[in-house]
This record gives sequence, structure tokens and C-alpha cells, in this order.
Amino acid sequence: MFKKIFGGKKNKEVKDGTNIYTYENVQNQKFEGIVEMLYIEEVSDHFAKVYPGRQTTVFHEMISDIIHIDVHFMAPTEEAPFWVVYTTGMSDLQMTLPEELEKEWGHLRRAELMLFLPENWPTSSEEFKDEKYYWPIKLLKQLARFPHQYNTWLGYGHTIPNTNEYDSYAYSTELNGAILSVLREDIRKVKTKDGNTINIYCVIPLYKEEMDYKLENGIDALFEKLSEVEGQGYLIQPSRKNACK
Repeated sequence: MFKKIFGGKKNKEVKDGTNIYTYENVQNQKFEGIVEMLYIEEVSDHFAKVYPGRQTTVFHEMISDIIHIDVHFMAPTEEAPFWVVYTTGMSDLQMTLPEELEKEWGHLRRAELMLFLPENWPTSSEEFKDEKYYWPIKLLKQLARFPHQYNTWLGYGHTIPNTNEYDSYAYSTELNGAILSVLREDIRKVKTKDGNTINIYCVIPLYKEEMDYKLENGIDALFEKLSEVEGQGYLIQPSRKNACK
């Protein structure tokens, strides 16, 4: 299976078999207001089932490009003190798979994204005016829109730098890229009533050195490196130790 790093025009292949792509032409189709979404109820019901007992709020997107992306916040609980944040709307459109993957891997055409925030992470509209707190949400929305803007796809193990220059996500962090991972079996897929499959990928922010290490050594080696960092898990940690520096 191809793994793509940001950017399809194929530029080169690196040691772990990853093809690096760059993208130049972006599609733009703007619309305003809250639109009807195909799978919002089914995705929301799925998360309510796998993360029960949480209050949920939704940040609706009022002006959209290509596709309408909402972000859902599931509040921390005493037993599981962290925020669960996920998208809806990304799966309304199918992603564009490479021809060689279409037949065998067609079930990967639809996806939604998620991430975890510490329980003390500010999540109000006012606090989100500061990029220090908003950048993980912006990252989710950018990644959710990315495959539809560039007629490509995202899947497990794909790494995507923030920019071609690896600019950090915010002034408060040096993290400047991300990798898509999967969680346990009951979380990672939603079977819809119309017979489709929506794949759920967890977004893990990375440093450039960690993305480079993955391209040289593969995804398993990167996750092994990350596991060696004290306290490193799926929670967003803006100042965490760089596992590959």
C-alpha cells in the first residue's frame, strides 16, 4: 500500500517504500451555512458507543470549502480524564485512491479523524481565538479537507508535514507534522446503513525528525521510538520530547 507524505505528483521513493508526493492544484467550492451531512448521526452514535457517558458539543463550520467539516468535543470523565475530539463531514465524499488500490482497498475511500486533548485543554470559542489552543482543531479540519482538495487519500501510516518548510503549528509548539494511526478494533470502523465503511484515524502530531525517521525506517520503528518517550501517548502534548532528535 502506498503511503503519502504531504504534497499527486510523485517526486521520489524513500527507504521504507514510501512514495513522496507534492500537490499544486487545489479545488475550491465555497458555500455558507450548516448543510445536511450524510453520516453525522451514524458517526456520532459510534463515538457515543465506544466512549460512553460523555457530554458532547459540536463546533459547526459556517463557511466551508469543498466539504462541510464539523468538530465534535466529548468532555473528560472521572474514569477517562481527557477530551475525545472527532470530525464529521470528511466521509461525505469518497477519497481518490490510486488505481492499483481501487479493487482490493476500496473500503478505504471514506474516513473521519480524531485526536485526544488533555482534560485541562481550553475548548471555548473565546479561547480558540488563540492559536495556542486552536491549532489541534485547525489540524483536524485541514487534514479532513486535504484529500478532497487534491483528489488524493489519507490512510494508516500516512505522514503529512504542516507545510513544505515544516513550519510549526503554532507559536506555542515546535510540532510541525502528523501521522495517522488506528486504535482498537471497535473504534476504527463505522459500518453505515447504506453499506459503506468509514475508517477512523487518530492524528498524532510529530516533529520533522520523527517524520524523517519514519521515512527511513518505517512506521513500526517510529512507534517504537515514540513509545520510549516518557509520558508519550495519544494525548496532544505541545512541548513533548522529540523522540528522534
